[in-house]
Amino acid sequence: MAVVKAIPDVTTVDVTVVIRLSAPTAQAADAATRLAEALRRALDLPHADVVVDLPVPRAEPELRILADSRRVLHRGVDVELTRLEFDLLHHLCTHPRQVHRRTALMNNVWGATSFVDTRTVDVHVRRIRRKLGDAASLITTVRGVGYRMDNPFSVSVEHDSLAG
Repeated sequence: MAVVKAIPDVTTVDVTVVIRLSAPTAQAADAATRLAEALRRALDLPHADVVVDLPVPRAEPELRILADSRRVLHRGVDVELTRLEFDLLHHLCTHPRQVHRRTALMNNVWGATSFVDTRTVDVHVRRIRRKLGDAASLITTVRGVGYRMDNPFSVSVEHDSLAG
């Protein structure tokens, strides 16, 4: 967005020009600056104050969970998870910053009717971490208790099916 102001000793008029430009951030900033300067020259207003206001780019989440299609993407690359691995990761990510006891995870992910040794949860978390690579640190171990998802801003849980 460019704002053009007339010379201060003359009547000031604010004009807002909105230009939508799709380009990588660095190129967009450079193009917006060049456009503002070209506008100043084209209008023959050498003392005009032209302000370029660029939106702050949103950081992409490190991990995207597409709940409906049961896909996990780490920086845009598919992560192949088993059904239980996906369910466990999804549960942790949809309840961030909470400590999840192993027995509660077994009830919520495996189902209350299943008998599973609590160390099975540890094995699944270890496999998920291995598959996530450098995103493994998103799952924190709470010693003697269970697991927690500490950085919810690095994870996006999305519903990706079409309505209808």
